[in-house]
Amino acid sequence: MNNDTQKYGAKTNALKTIMDKVYFHRLPSYGNSIFFSLGFLALTCLVVLVASGAVLAFMGQNWWLKDAWGIYFRSIHLWTVQAFIAILVLHIIVGFLTSGYRPPRRMVWVFGSIIFVLALIQTEFGYGLRGDFESQYRAVSGADFWNGAHLGYWLNPLNYTQTMVLHISIIPLAIFFIFIFHYILEHTYGVSKPLKKEPAFKEVPADHKILFIRGGVLVTLILIMAFFFHSPYVPAVRISDITQQNPNLVAKTMLQEFKHTSDTATYFDSINPYTFDTRKVYITTPYKQVMLGNQNNNALTVFNSATPIQQQTYLQQAEQYVSATSTQVGNTTSTANPVIAIINTLMSISKNGLYETIISQENPSINNTYTLRFLNDMGVLDAKAESLNMDTAQWGMAKDETGKILSLPPGSWWLLPIGIINSSFNLLENDKGDQIAGEILGFILLIFILFPYIPYLNRIPEKLNLARFIQREPKEK
Repeated sequence: MNNDTQKYGAKTNALKTIMDKVYFHRLPSYGNSIFFSLGFLALTCLVVLVASGAVLAFMGQNWWLKDAWGIYFRSIHLWTVQAFIAILVLHIIVGFLTSGYRPPRRMVWVFGSIIFVLALIQTEFGYGLRGDFESQYRAVSGADFWNGAHLGYWLNPLNYTQTMVLHISIIPLAIFFIFIFHYILEHTYGVSKPLKKEPAFKEVPADHKILFIRGGVLVTLILIMAFFFHSPYVPAVRISDITQQNPNLVAKTMLQEFKHTSDTATYFDSINPYTFDTRKVYITTPYKQVMLGNQNNNALTVFNSATPIQQQTYLQQAEQYVSATSTQVGNTTSTANPVIAIINTLMSISKNGLYETIISQENPSINNTYTLRFLNDMGVLDAKAESLNMDTAQWGMAKDETGKILSLPPGSWWLLPIGIINSSFNLLENDKGDQIAGEILGFILLIFILFPYIPYLNRIPEKLNLARFIQREPKEK
């Protein structure tokens, strides 16, 4: 009788059968060390991320920002991200030092490195969904980066809907399938062997118990850290709040949008994704909605009917009006200047949040892009980020609302290389800085992914000879 038939009989448990096929059964004696448990711990983090993320997505943004349990689950998600990235980094270091990418294992490295890159992208899209100030600031900064990386037309962190789909669906599925390929190859080839055949390491049973104990300890630590160190929160900036605090700034920005002189209207980099007409989005459409059914004395019609010289005069008068610090704009719509009348009308609806609602509804398919670009044109995002010590010049992408790199919970410390690139090449002062940073980082990531195939470079671990500290016989108990 066939051995498989005897082993897997009528009473065989299906789950045990699956685990039997998935588990490593025998390993080199060093294979049960913590160094070779990192892949399992990363998978543990991935399971926690999916579980906590599902709860957050189901309960909604208002819950995770304000409810006590929501804040706790948000904190669990954040601390699991921290653990996930840290474990992946250690996993890569172990694979590097042990030359775990040698033929035929090269694609093990390639798949693993792609997972790492996707995880980094995933974290940034996750930050964009939080619903606080950091979401706003990082979304604008991230959009500049993607624009510079020639991907601005396809990846737009300002689009909340697109970001949500990428974060909870597309990227996780990509990571899942690539992980399957990664694990199949790892399971097929086994744990990476030492460069030198001597001394020979004996084969021992895989210790699954210690593996799950380590996973349990990791999850427990995450739950404890999330309880004591909550995910930081600074309320998001609203146009209505700025209108109350500094009406002249809002009015000045509206005039810039009308004249096509704002940062958004004049944005340029390797790709210009902001091809929308700022006058139409921020002025014409909101004004028409407010004036709907009231075509008499329509200031927009008056302006459009004026001669070019008259229009220029109207714009110059409006410039003086919004720049006068003693003028409280928005108090009246009765004026002979149609541009001032339009701005005052929009200012009156901006105070109660209706203006922000209208421009967001102008094109729901791009969601928060219009609102965030307007806030960015006002300069309030950069100003608030600088006050929190989060500005790009302050390596802000590596921090959160605490404004400190060494804080609990820590910020995105894995983005420090971007700060180093910006500082080393003085890219913040360069008009093409985002493009250059994107191209440099893209080149580095390409080398990272294809590292096993690059001659001489892939021999570095052999020269370092540090694998002996990882692939060593465990001490006898």
